[in-house]
Amino acid sequence: MTKRFLLAATILFSAFFYFAPQPEAKAIDPVTMAILAPLAIQAAKILAPYVIRALGHMAKVLVRAGKHLFRIIYLPIGLVQCTILAPWQFKNGAVNIFRGFTAPFLFVFNILILPLAAFGIGV
Repeated sequence: MTKRFLLAATILFSAFFYFAPQPEAKAIDPVTMAILAPLAIQAAKILAPYVIRALGHMAKVLVRAGKHLFRIIYLPIGLVQCTILAPWQFKNGAVNIFRGFTAPFLFVFNILILPLAAFGIGV
């Protein structure tokens, strides 16, 4: 009985929100845009060096994140070194397994720090 009630309530609520009126877009006055355009151009000229520097910092973090993303390939290489090449390459295989295991976590960390990199944090 409760499953049917929950299913019916879910369908009812989803139908209500599907057919609810959507907010309408409102136009901006063209005269206001004409007045503010020169101010926006001056602001863009002033902020351009800071934006370019922020994009440079973010690019460095993205490159570092890409390196960590490609280091995931160390995991299967290390597994092969630890199993098939065990007598000769076991130590290198263990190091590669550790690198491959930590790579996704470092990748996620770099992606999460990306917005802060615009301010020069973590670069």
